[in-house]
Amino acid sequence: MKTAIDKEKEVKKAPSNPVERIKGTVKKARDKPRKLGRLPYATGNKWIEMGKLLANPIYFFFRMIVQFEINIIFSAANSGKSLLLVQIAEDIARVEKVLIVDCELSTKQFQMRYTNLETGAVHVFPDNFLRAEIDPDLLDDVALEDAIFDSVEQAAQDGIKVICIDNLTFICTDAEKAEVTIKFMRRLIKLKKKYELTLIIVAHTPKRDPSKPITRDDLSGSSKLMALIDNALAVGLSAKDTQLRYVKTVKFRDDEFPYPAERVAVYRIDKEDCYTRFVYQGREDEQDHLRKKNQFTEMEDMQEFIDMEARQMSLREMSEETGIARSTIHRKLKKAKALGITPSIGAATEPSDVSRPTPGMGSVGQRETDVRIPFEDEED
Repeated sequence: MKTAIDKEKEVKKAPSNPVERIKGTVKKARDKPRKLGRLPYATGNKWIEMGKLLANPIYFFFRMIVQFEINIIFSAANSGKSLLLVQIAEDIARVEKVLIVDCELSTKQFQMRYTNLETGAVHVFPDNFLRAEIDPDLLDDVALEDAIFDSVEQAAQDGIKVICIDNLTFICTDAEKAEVTIKFMRRLIKLKKKYELTLIIVAHTPKRDPSKPITRDDLSGSSKLMALIDNALAVGLSAKDTQLRYVKTVKFRDDEFPYPAERVAVYRIDKEDCYTRFVYQGREDEQDHLRKKNQFTEMEDMQEFIDMEARQMSLREMSEETGIARSTIHRKLKKAKALGITPSIGAATEPSDVSRPTPGMGSVGQRETDVRIPFEDEED
């Protein structure tokens, strides 16, 4: 399989003979598809011939990201999506320029995430690793979406071919409404084709039932948005350990899924010195990391719903918060009251954004910044 380093070493030499250059230009014009209205068209065989002239895409980061395509990483909040994105971007930056459009972290937050606060040591990224962040003072009179697209296009014109956007929900405030995200994605597709970009986009998923496998339907904007994406990765929280995550392929246009449900990639979030990262643990079945239904978890659910009701949350809000159907919540509330379960102390005054326990960051990443971070065993 061709790697990014192999491609970097390839040099395409244009014909030095002016006559040959002219012949090449004429042949290209002659072979160009004819137009059917605004649509280019040709025979199936001609399309295959033209496709052979294009470079084969490279698989970045252990087949998680495909070159020239729209790749999306999604999960619930506080799952480590941004950590994974930075790790992927840094790996790609070892061979070509990468830009992260960071809509979440401030300058200080980013610095602290990659600094050992005890020693002051900082992680050193490759020079090809570029980051942009949102400046609210510059966006008073400019639509955020337009500002992002202008910046992405300028980056493409400057020769940056891998662009990451973190995250879709920040840019499209109504990201769960299909028409909003579809409009955004169509504009991205236009830029991708115009400049031959590789796009990596981070998105959120509404709260979901942790006892069920992750599917493509868990992405905000779901089916219509998923249809516009080439490849999709989901990051799941493990019920085994609050520091464990698993990565699952839910869409992959190119070939068989690299990380299917039966062999998801499992990682531990860890911090060593000044670098917080995903540390590869192996391949396991997704079922081993799902929350098992039992008497204990049933009581946890009922207590959670009673506390939500005490905060005057509606059944719809509870469903959106937990990913559990309203009918199920209603049934559990009824059972909880019959058992005499009462709100936890202070439940009525807690903020409404309370969900199942979410993991914190590890306390121990990386010592050698000039050595590729091992993400997964090469033979896997």
